[in-house]
Amino acid sequence: MSSKKKNDCEPNAISCAMCGAQSQNIICATSPGIPEALEKSKINCRYKRDQVIFYADNDPLGLFFVQRGLVKLERVSEDGAAHTLRIVGPGGILGYRSLFADEAYHATAIAVDEVELCFVPKADILNVFKSHPDVALRLLNHVAKDLRLAEERWVDQMDKGAPERIAEALIFLQDHFHSQTWTRREIAEWAGTTPETVMRTLAQFEKEGLIDQSGRQIQILNKDSLKAKASL
Repeated sequence: MSSKKKNDCEPNAISCAMCGAQSQNIICATSPGIPEALEKSKINCRYKRDQVIFYADNDPLGLFFVQRGLVKLERVSEDGAAHTLRIVGPGGILGYRSLFADEAYHATAIAVDEVELCFVPKADILNVFKSHPDVALRLLNHVAKDLRLAEERWVDQMDKGAPERIAEALIFLQDHFHSQTWTRREIAEWAGTTPETVMRTLAQFEKEGLIDQSGRQIQILNKDSLKAKASL
């Protein structure tokens, strides 16, 4: 965990029974006994918007369960451009690929808004898998789906132009995180382009009657036409 955040983390500050995301978590929701097994070892942490949860190239010490808020996994390319790989909401898990691959984090986890997390050390997670092998299978299924989505997104990045990717980003972000307001920079990081390109493209979409912009708010007015623009 980031050393900047030590004061915001407390052992067992929130009971698992009070966690609103427990039913959405593929590990905790599997068996009533699992939250009880993790209760004593878990650490509850709070992060403000844009604060780092963990850095790329650091070694994982356990798993982070998202209880509230959104977290983005960001990778910076050699030319300094930031790319959003995934966005994780309540019930989601951070760090599992690196933990089980026994390698350093490949991306930096950053709070998109105010976030509450539950950190569980590696030894306790492994004990859960030993006593509940069905949970390991569930996680394996989740990893396989993540891999498929990553492959599909990579193909899209290769085959589609910036306007198509931006249209697709608007639809994805609204469908999955409709209550969140996204900056032009964040949309650019998700679409694999620049904030300037996003602003020009959004202005064109607005001119065509596909969206309406009011400050940071972006409202989709014609989703079918925007899907056609995104080649979906």
